[in-house]
Amino acid sequence: MERNFPDRDYKTELFFSLKNKFTINSLLVERIKTCNSKTIFHIHGGFIPEFYHLSRILKKEKLAYVFTPHGAYNHKAMEKNKWVKRLYFNCFEKSLVKNAKAIHCIGDSEVSSLLNLVPRSNCILIPNGQNIEDLKFEYTNLKKRKCLVFGFCGRIDIHTKGLDYLLKGFAQFLNNSEEGGELWVIGDGDELKDLKAMAQELGIASKVTFFGKRFGKEKLNIMANMDAFYHPSRNEGLPGAVLEAAGLKIPCVVSNESNMAGYINRYNAGIGLTENSEFQIARSMNKITRDTYNGRIVNQQENAIIMIKEEFNWNTIATRLTEVYRN
Repeated sequence: MERNFPDRDYKTELFFSLKNKFTINSLLVERIKTCNSKTIFHIHGGFIPEFYHLSRILKKEKLAYVFTPHGAYNHKAMEKNKWVKRLYFNCFEKSLVKNAKAIHCIGDSEVSSLLNLVPRSNCILIPNGQNIEDLKFEYTNLKKRKCLVFGFCGRIDIHTKGLDYLLKGFAQFLNNSEEGGELWVIGDGDELKDLKAMAQELGIASKVTFFGKRFGKEKLNIMANMDAFYHPSRNEGLPGAVLEAAGLKIPCVVSNESNMAGYINRYNAGIGLTENSEFQIARSMNKITRDTYNGRIVNQQENAIIMIKEEFNWNTIATRLTEVYRN
């Protein structure tokens, strides 16, 4: 049996999955039946057939469960293979949602999408967290020019991540900026070649650096060399890269669809875009440039890490989840 997770502070039992995804291992069923009525289960992930069957067993045994869909029911996510997903949701997922004692959502868009699908579901918004201690590394200056560096880190999915907006917005910014700038892109994916081709077509290839896959301290050092971090997603749960960037004291520019705009604007830790478009991205780059040269960016840098410590503290999040279980 493959053990594909790190060491944990609690006991983990593994059960083989079966070829028939609408059945679950009989050993797991027997293990569930040994649990007392105070046991709380937590199911993670949407559109996983085994979980439908699992939820039925839990209901039959009168055992409570909390459900975290992890963005599976976001409006944009539901648009992909729309009719198949709708049919599947109505036949199977809806009962899983309805029978959950609480639906743990990590972003505003997930709450609104889920309430549209199942109006009376008990949605509770608790975001993911970021441990500041995990962001320690030895800083090395990578900048070759004095101009500002705008950056992105994540999966190279042009439409979902809004990378077409980012490149076109950066091109607009360069056409109207005396100071200039660079764009650094960390990440890999099937569309990396297409993104590089787009940079060539826009005439900005010499100003864009594609780092490909980077991990750990090397990735953090590249991010720390950025002056502003961009995440213009069209669809998102809660982007961990934004939490990392903010924890590194980098002002972030995010779309509403990233589920981070409200936090960023509330703390003045960057810019929550009023509209996700190339024009607004170009405009934000001009503002970041002005704020850098007049010194106002320092407040945004400090506010970014304050936001992480106050809103995305794992201890606070764990306490809130414990309250969900207790209730």
